[in-house]
Amino acid sequence: MNPMRISLYCLAALVASMATTPLFAQANDFRMETEIFVEGAIQPTAKSLTLFNGSTVYDFLSGSDQQREITVFDVRRGRFVLIDSQRKLKTTLTKEYLTKFLEQVKSQASEDVIARFVNPQLDQQFNPSTRTVTVSSDHLTYEATGVTAKWQSSVQQYRHFADWIARLNSTRVGNLPPYSRFELNRVMAEQKLMPRTIERTIMLDRVGLRKHIVRSEHSIHWQLTNSDRKRISSTGNLMAGCKEVSINEFWQTQSQASK
Repeated sequence: MNPMRISLYCLAALVASMATTPLFAQANDFRMETEIFVEGAIQPTAKSLTLFNGSTVYDFLSGSDQQREITVFDVRRGRFVLIDSQRKLKTTLTKEYLTKFLEQVKSQASEDVIARFVNPQLDQQFNPSTRTVTVSSDHLTYEATGVTAKWQSSVQQYRHFADWIARLNSTRVGNLPPYSRFELNRVMAEQKLMPRTIERTIMLDRVGLRKHIVRSEHSIHWQLTNSDRKRISSTGNLMAGCKEVSINEFWQTQSQASK
């Protein structure tokens, strides 16, 4: 083989590998605890613990109805595994599935929905003294306060997860498309910030008299505990023992269980 062809082949392979792995080439483990409050409630409606462990993210969600759900985001394989720990069920969603789902949403959405939530005209503001990022349109506003990350790589780790979990959440009935959240994640990462609080306000009417407000509070710790690592290990064992079902069956089973 021509030596020049070998060199070009090796260069192309190197560039390809860099394009797929830079986000986690120097990944650091950390944990994020989140509490979610709806409409100014004093007690959180839901809590989650998110563990960033190498190229995998584990998200443990618990709600006020004591329902438990585990989400495992395998970055290298490009997939989510959702686990219903009570019913020993799991389902797998690939990045390709989520991308196609959003394309279908776009193709079926009305012009009004596209203008408001799929392709909104967004304004961005950043207040460096308070580390506050605001992303807003006529219909929806995100306001987030940030903290400085211990490692710069963690900012990109979190943004990648936040973008894809927003896509995943958009598949749930009643949830919004993720495009405004993408912009918030982008601006936060641009300012090298991780979230401390995020408040989302949706206008439910044309004049802004009716609103739906959800606030999340985040606490970040820059290492995993022994308990975290045991939880990751037990999640692997749980996942291996769960029955694989379709996404529709998974959602339907959860919906019936919550009634």
